[in-house]
Amino acid sequence: MKLRAGIVAAVAVAGVSLAAVLVPRQGHGAPLRAGAEAGEEHEATRVVRGALCGVERWPVKTLSDPGARQIDFTVRPATVRYLGSLQANPGGQDSRGPLETRVFGVQARLVSVKRESDSDYHLVLAQGGATMIAEMPLTGCTSGAQHRYAMALARTELEHAVGGPVGGSWIHPGVPVRIVGVLFFDFPHGQSGHARNYAELHPVTGFRVLNGSR
Repeated sequence: MKLRAGIVAAVAVAGVSLAAVLVPRQGHGAPLRAGAEAGEEHEATRVVRGALCGVERWPVKTLSDPGARQIDFTVRPATVRYLGSLQANPGGQDSRGPLETRVFGVQARLVSVKRESDSDYHLVLAQGGATMIAEMPLTGCTSGAQHRYAMALARTELEHAVGGPVGGSWIHPGVPVRIVGVLFFDFPHGQSGHARNYAELHPVTGFRVLNGSR
């Protein structure tokens, strides 16, 4: 009887493990995870004139790269799901992929936001079961950048919407917003709420709360 009970228990454990492997992830994109809420993202940082800023593709993320002058700032309406379906084709450290010269505007729900180690505001947007990330750099990290004022204004508008500067812990506004930003393809580094193809609006150049929710 003991041997039989041991076999049954082993089969049950194996079944649970197999189910964990075989059950597909739901939705399009990545939902917030407990580990990410605890701060598992990994971003290299450096100090620039007293501000803690990023390193990886930082000129592109802040419109400080030579190719920023080639960006078409005509705003193209899009959905979160559509941007997550594009073929990822990122550029290099200070160069842009073909789609990274386009600006898109999306309407979505601002699910969560926090300040990251590189001082960016990390926004998780959700729409129709799909998620993606939008990022707002700190003004102190954008010296000499194209459209620096627009980036700073968008960040200020977000702070006004959530009641002040955002800290390093997640907050969950849950409000409908319109976000405008430059398309950017990131790489996996533990980020929460990413699109399937790691497409982001980075940096954000426009932010507005919809439906009088402010």
